[in-house]
This record gives sequence, structure tokens and C-alpha cells, in this order.
Amino acid sequence: MRRALVSVLLTLLVVGAPISGSVAATDTTSVDTNVTSTSANAADMPDLTERWSVAVGGQGDDKLTKGIRVDGGYLVVGWTDASTSDGRHDGYVALVDESGRTEWERTYGGSGTDRLFDVQATDGGYLLSGFESEGSRENSDGWVLKIDESGEVQWERTYGDDGPDAFWTLEQSGNAIYVGGWQKDGDTEAWLMELDRNGEEVWSEQYDTPRSSADEYINSLFVTNSGKLLLTGTIRGDGTDPSDAWVMKTDSEGELEWERTYGGAELNRIHDATKADGGFVLAGRSIDNGDDQQDAWALKIAGDGTVEWERTFGTPRDDAFYGVLADDDGGFVLSGAKNKLSQNGADGWMLKVDADGKKQWERSYGQRSWDKFWPVIHGNGGGYLAVGETTSYGDNRDGWLVRIGGPAVAAIEDSAPNASGSTVVLEGSPVRSVTLSDANVSGVLTVAEEADVSALSPPGRPVYAVTLGGPDALENGSATVEFSVPTEALDAELSDLRVAQRTDDGWVLRNTTLVSETNGTATLSADVMGTGTLAVTAVAAPEANIAGPQSVLVGEEITLDASGSSAENGTLESYEWSIAGATQSGETASATFSDLGETNVTLTVTDAAGLRDSATATVIVNDEPTASIDAPKDVSVGKAATFTADVTDEVGDVTVTWQFGDGEVTGTSVEHSFGTPGTKTVTVVVTDEYGASVTKELTVNVGQQDANAATDTSSGDGNENSGTIPGFTPVIAVVALLAAALLARRAA
Repeated sequence: MRRALVSVLLTLLVVGAPISGSVAATDTTSVDTNVTSTSANAADMPDLTERWSVAVGGQGDDKLTKGIRVDGGYLVVGWTDASTSDGRHDGYVALVDESGRTEWERTYGGSGTDRLFDVQATDGGYLLSGFESEGSRENSDGWVLKIDESGEVQWERTYGDDGPDAFWTLEQSGNAIYVGGWQKDGDTEAWLMELDRNGEEVWSEQYDTPRSSADEYINSLFVTNSGKLLLTGTIRGDGTDPSDAWVMKTDSEGELEWERTYGGAELNRIHDATKADGGFVLAGRSIDNGDDQQDAWALKIAGDGTVEWERTFGTPRDDAFYGVLADDDGGFVLSGAKNKLSQNGADGWMLKVDADGKKQWERSYGQRSWDKFWPVIHGNGGGYLAVGETTSYGDNRDGWLVRIGGPAVAAIEDSAPNASGSTVVLEGSPVRSVTLSDANVSGVLTVAEEADVSALSPPGRPVYAVTLGGPDALENGSATVEFSVPTEALDAELSDLRVAQRTDDGWVLRNTTLVSETNGTATLSADVMGTGTLAVTAVAAPEANIAGPQSVLVGEEITLDASGSSAENGTLESYEWSIAGATQSGETASATFSDLGETNVTLTVTDAAGLRDSATATVIVNDEPTASIDAPKDVSVGKAATFTADVTDEVGDVTVTWQFGDGEVTGTSVEHSFGTPGTKTVTVVVTDEYGASVTKELTVNVGQQDANAATDTSSGDGNENSGTIPGFTPVIAVVALLAAALLARRAA
């Protein structure tokens, strides 16, 4: 099988706005042939960037007709002649991953022409419908297969008579499988069957054409909300009215309830349909505009078949819709071929209308030759996958897949044998790069931005979120993910930004590092476990606070308190202490210390969001000071004496305070004299800087001064008060003068 990887674009560039115009107001039952475009703001435009384009098939004629989303990729069906030597087709099924790489492909059928038109997921695998023939296409039978998830056939059945018979569409409802198509025995008749879960026929019905000499073809089948069946297709008639759109409704056992045709006197065909708000939107082509050129045609009918609106779109040349998809916002994405250049080429075409059929945007894709889209489907993580055919990328027609919009996608290639892991850089995505911890990892890494971040309810104030998908090694291992965050409009402190990861047990905040901040963009790095949803969110960390004594005596117990800690983002879930090499938990902790000096105590608090904060306090393990006092036992009144304290203290500085009763002084050595005699008590208080103290008391006898020493006024020792009673000599002199004055008065 030849596979050509056409292009892989990993940018998230915003595409230009579509050509603007207006939609003419029409009655809901009239054909509006002048609809061109409605105005669209660029901000409202979806991302329609072509992520990648891949052509699949053999050397001859190949075609893809339908696709469905599967986990991690897409399953597509169609036909190919790659495995045949006579140019006849085999049914073809391929599983492609998120980057468009084919994981497996298989062909099915016999020796004749075999084709697959539809696929639906079912329990343990997929149901396929189409036709199979042992010889020419004219002898084909309706064909239904069930395959498992790896493509192995679990059962297959063929149905019908001589043919040609075919099943174009299938639908499931409970245990019932409904298939619709056509049988031809002369004129072609519409054909509807119910099968059980094993493909056995329950009932089969054919339906005569509502017009004589006409052929009926069913291409879409729906189970309505009431359990009825609605089929859409085309009636092909005579030259006066080549074809009309056709819709019929049956009960759950195939009994016809009503049928309607749509279109004018020219060619009108329906190729696809989808459910739409109690009704249905049909997509096809029409020549009712009067210029002999086909226009793309869409109409919406109510549940009873009444036309609600009808539109045509396109160029002055032939255009057609071959698919229609009900979009998430109530609008519809129509797909097909737009012949905007010449009759020798066309482009794959997508056009979006709102619920009223008014055009919102359109885009075309392709190269130099014929390119055509069948139905588009929603892509994994957003955007679309267009399924179709192309002749632009090879010598023959190939099946064609185009990934439009949606997440950036990258293929993780095997790392070097001695490397620590693989790194993928995603350009234009908020996820800048992913480095896998495991070596030799290969697979596809996808990043899908989440539109409604708040709805995910991560902790804190979310900035944006992405869903990260990847290979098994990433799903079961670890990765380092870098995010880029615009800071200009960021209503948060960078220090509060963290990467949160959603797990089965809720959100977990991962350790996040601010790598750089330049040009208004901050780069964050976080280690995550496995794949899933990641959010960048602003969460203030809790604050740890330690209360308790700053010092403690060696051997005594200390109690530390963390009740002053707080959590802005909720409640604190745990308190973890690290004290002197041991750990404790709880809001309070107690400890004793045997070593003197400074000891660090660490508290770590964790809040309900898993955020942590730590605080460290220093505790001084102290000893009591000791003191030896040197002081006289006896002193005289008025005579200064020296008092000395010899202090020992290993931790901190000390202060020595002397309390003499008639005064207080500090210092390790002081002098003091007493003014009165008696037995005096001296108190010595030795206190270190951390509050530890020791108190000692001593007694000092204070006596009168010696009387003999008071009369000796000429001892010659240089101390004028030595040996005398203070104040005695001046008194004697005063008395002598008074006596002399008295004697002199008497003599007179």
C-alpha cells in the first residue's frame, strides 16, 4: 500500500476571515440561489489551519468514503485496487493515528469488485456496509461485516438476489442493525433490512419508486427519537425530470408511513443527511438555478418532511455537497467539491451555515487537480477531519484525509539509544515542549487547548488548560512539560502560577519552576505523571507559622504551635515537623534537647489543593549560668569595698546585677561603700541573654570607723580624713572661739 504523507503543519496560526457578503432573506420554502456569505468577525472564526494532509491507496483507483473517531485516531473506510491485479476494488479499512500515520490497514472481499461505504463503532469493534461481488459489479450483493479493533473479521454476510445490490448506509438501535441501500431488478428499488447482532436477517423490505420508470437510491438512514426509521436519497427519473431528492419514513419494521420528493424540474440529488433539532438537513446538488451548472444544495426539513429552509451555494461552475455534519453550536458543516477554477479541476470544500442555513464561513483545500470531500467528522480534541479523494498528489485517484483545525500534533520519534528521553517542541502552542523521561519512546503527542477552562474547576484561578495525549510510555510514565504564559494581561503573581494535573482522585498541583520571563512571556516547567488534562492556574501557597519559646534549657521539654498557619485556597490538611533529626505530625509538637546551641525546627504545611509551604525557626538550647562570688565579709561604714563575680555560661552573654539594699549596680566587678553600720545582705543576679539566670546572696558586716584613728590628724599618709572622726575638729574650733568671746565680754 502506498502512503504519501503530504504535509504536517504544527502551527496554530489564525486563518484569515472569509469573504464577506450577505444572505438574502427568503421564505422558508423557497430556493435562495443568491446566498454568498454572511459577515463574520475574525475573532469568531474557528481555527481552520490545515494540520496535515495524507493520501492513501495503491497505484490505481482508491477512494475513502467515511470515517469515525476512535481513541487516539480515526478509522476510515472505502476501497482500493492495491491488492488486485485486474483493477477491481477491494473494501479498504485503515486506522490512522493523530498525526495521520497509518497504524494498520486491511483489505476485504473476494475476486470481484468490493466496496465499503459506511462504518459505525460497535461493541468490541466496527460494523461495515457496502457491496461484494464474485465477478462484475452487476452481480454484487449487499455486504455487512463486523471486524474487531485490529481489523480481524468476526463475521460477514452478503444479502440480495442477482443484483446489483448494495448497502450504502447502516444504523444501530439497541440490538438491531439497520442497513439501507438499493436492489436492482429492472428498475432500482430502495432497500431496507433489519439484522440481529450476528448479522442474521430479521426482515427485508423493498420500496417502489413514487414515479414510474425511475430508480431509487438510499444513502442515509436514521433512527428517530420515536424509534421510527427515516431514509434519504435520490430518485432518478426520465429526461424531463432527471432526479429529485427523496425522503421516506417507516416504522421500526419497515412499513412505509410517508414519502416526499424535493427539487424542481432539473437535476436534484441528495448525497448525505444529518439529524437537526427534531428534523433533518439534507446535502447534495441542484441545477434548478437555470444556468445548466450544478450548485451545492442544502435544505432542512421538519420531522414530518416539511421544508423549513433551502439554500444553494457555489461558483458559476459545477459545485456539490457530498456530506453534512451537525456542529456543536447548532450549525452545520457542509462538505464537497468546489469547482472554482475550471471544469478540469476542483477543490475539497467546507462551508459552515448556522441553524437557519445562513453561511458563516467557507474554506477550500487541495492542489492542482480533482479533490473532493465526502462527509467531514469532528476531530479528536477539536477541529475536523475531512474524508475524501484526490488526484492532486499522485498519478491516480487516492483516498484523502485532511486534518483541519484542532490541536497541534507532533510525532515523537525514537530517541538515541543512550539518550535520557525524547523531546518534542510544539510551535505556536502554549505547550512549548515535552520531554519524556523514558528512552526510546515513539508515538504521537497531541495537545488540545480547552476552551472553557473555568468549567474544569482546577484549584485557584485558572489561566488556561490543555489535554495532553501520547504514547503508552507517556501514559504510564513521567514527562517534563514546558508552558508559555503571556504576562501582560495576567491577573496573578508569577510566583503563584502552578501546573495542576487532573487525576482520578482530583486535581494535583505539580512542582512548578519559572524557567524564564522575557518579552511579556513567562516559561513554566513542571514534571507531570502520564497524560491527561493539565491546567496553568494561579494558586497562592499556604503560609506556615511557628509559635513557641525561642529558647529552652537543655533537657527541658518545649512545645511548638502551628495554629497561626493559614491557607488562602482552603483548609490545611497536614502539619509535618522536623526537629533535631526526628519527624512529628500535628498542629503542635513537643521536644527536648540534649545539645547546647542553636537548633533549627522546620514546619511544612499542606493545604487541600496539595500546595505546601515551610517555615524554619531557630531554637536556642541554653544552659543555666554559674557564678562564684568574691567579696569581703567585714567593711567599715563609708569605706569602699570590691565585689567580684566569676561567671561561667556557655551559651550567650550574661549580665551580673548587684543589689546592695541601698543601691543597685551591674558589672562582674564593682565597688560599693555602706553609709550605716550593721549586717547587710547583698543579692547577686546573673542572667544570660536568653533569660536563664542564677541568684546568690551573701552577708557583709558593716562596722563603725576606729576612734583612735579619728584623733590622729598628722599621720602623714596623705589622706586628710585619715584617723579622725568626720567633722569633729571643726566643732572643737567653734566651741573654743565661742568661749574666748565670752571671756572677753566679761573682762570688759
